[in-house]
Amino acid sequence: MLIGQFYGTSAAEGIPAPFCRCPVCLEAREKKGKYQRKRSSFRLSDSIILDLGADAVTQSFDYGDFVDIDHVLVTHTHDDHLNPHMMMEAFWGARCGYRDTPLHYYMTEQAYEIVDAWRQNRWVLKGMVPGWEKENIVEFHKLQYGERTEIDGIGVTPFRGNHVGNMRETSALYLLELPDGRNLFYGLDSGRYFPETIEALSKHRIDIFISESTGGARPTAPESTHMNLEDVRQLVDVLLAQGTLHKDSVLYLTHINHHTGHDEMEKVVRRLHFPIETHVAYDGLKIL
Repeated sequence: MLIGQFYGTSAAEGIPAPFCRCPVCLEAREKKGKYQRKRSSFRLSDSIILDLGADAVTQSFDYGDFVDIDHVLVTHTHDDHLNPHMMMEAFWGARCGYRDTPLHYYMTEQAYEIVDAWRQNRWVLKGMVPGWEKENIVEFHKLQYGERTEIDGIGVTPFRGNHVGNMRETSALYLLELPDGRNLFYGLDSGRYFPETIEALSKHRIDIFISESTGGARPTAPESTHMNLEDVRQLVDVLLAQGTLHKDSVLYLTHINHHTGHDEMEKVVRRLHFPIETHVAYDGLKIL
């Protein structure tokens, strides 16, 4: 069953950030609710989640258990998106009798090298990863950019993002073909899109577009591998002009850092006059 819920919508520091007293973080501590953001994660369906990161345990407090999750689509290997401790949680779930299938991790090309690092390093999960593979607790899969696969009834195609993870890999942006015929595109952490990624997307149609907007209302440096709201606005124009987006497409903005609060994000979105329906996502928001 589709769920389509944002489990986290912040950038790596979270909002409020632990070592910060900026106005945005102070407001989040005072008002809570949509002003607080856990690290980014999106529950697509009963069985599929995109990124299982640093706040996964506390996300399960708010949104229910992860017992039915069998598939983790990894955007990249930064630890706000990929938390290896969740393999230990899956192991405990199996020992308690609540899981009898592996927790499948999907990574693109060079990101897959982290699996060998986990296997060889006793500092990671006490060196238990190879044993868990033998016991069918976890299983790892390598995806290729531009190649479609099917995961539990969802068509999945990764595209190359302009962002570098811990294994020096480029991030994976996922086109997800939903059972109802709609296409959802998950673009975290994308950076400003490579021309070849834009060209590849010209062959596809996006109905629901989830985009990073890490920089919020702040300027973004030319060398940055994240986008601000103006960058996203320009990208929407390009994708709309080439037919990837259409007049009924809906945009959700996420992966927001602590320099721009929720209300200011909404204000800037209105000022920029996005040409398609646009929403600032918040933790707990359901869209499917």
